[in-house]
Amino acid sequence: MLFRSGLAIAALFVLLNTVGKSWMVVLMVAVIMSIGAVEFLTKVTDRGYHPVTPVAVAAIALGPIAAYNNLEQGVVLTLTFAFIAMAVVFIASSGLQSGPLPNMAMTNLGIGYLGLLGSFGGLVVAGAGRYGNTGTDTLFLLVVGVVAADVGGLFIGASMGRTPLRGWISPGKTVEGFIGGLVCCIVAVAIFSMKNGTWNGKGNVFLFSLGVGILAPLGDLTESMFKRNLEIKDFGTIIKGHGGVLDRFDGFLFALPFAYYALIALQPWTHHG
Repeated sequence: MLFRSGLAIAALFVLLNTVGKSWMVVLMVAVIMSIGAVEFLTKVTDRGYHPVTPVAVAAIALGPIAAYNNLEQGVVLTLTFAFIAMAVVFIASSGLQSGPLPNMAMTNLGIGYLGLLGSFGGLVVAGAGRYGNTGTDTLFLLVVGVVAADVGGLFIGASMGRTPLRGWISPGKTVEGFIGGLVCCIVAVAIFSMKNGTWNGKGNVFLFSLGVGILAPLGDLTESMFKRNLEIKDFGTIIKGHGGVLDRFDGFLFALPFAYYALIALQPWTHHG
């Protein structure tokens, strides 16, 4: 099921990218982040917190769109107005029983975790302000790398895993699975980069896959840590037996910022061979 869901993610991206409309890809990112936001905020509400859900969902949904249209300035403006809006909500409440400090903190955690990190999806698609397929090429390789790391880590960890990575967070995640997923990520990205118009220099491709292969499992581990603290198994139930949207896209959240700054720092379109 995990392999099929990974293929579905990649296939949906390829379909939208083939249409040739990068804004459709950004819209897909916004929808995914919105669903993940609802899942996250629903679970923390079940645990007794009272986040400002409408503000958080709006900020998280608008983050990738604002980033795509206005780059970093769009991200900063979205986060700023969201913080002011949630402050106004609690200022307008009847008193301290509304719990402004913990509930604003929890709302801001959701916005930072999903809204800030998710907005890098829009920044990546924008391609650091460049024209052409720079951004979508990068996001495609990111999807390939994260899916490969996730699937490879699961199968290799299940068959060869002996050493817990962080046992108190997730006993099922092992060092062997982490290394196996990293290797799978490097190989998969190398293969798919052969037909990539932007990432075609071998050194850049290796650095890109190395960063994605390390950060994607850290994103997954972070989400597992949150679930452990909330005492839940999954954030959602959209994919039977494998949780919700957030459970499947957690690895992307840490990899997206890396992909964007790698794009800026390495300028892979200038290197060949």
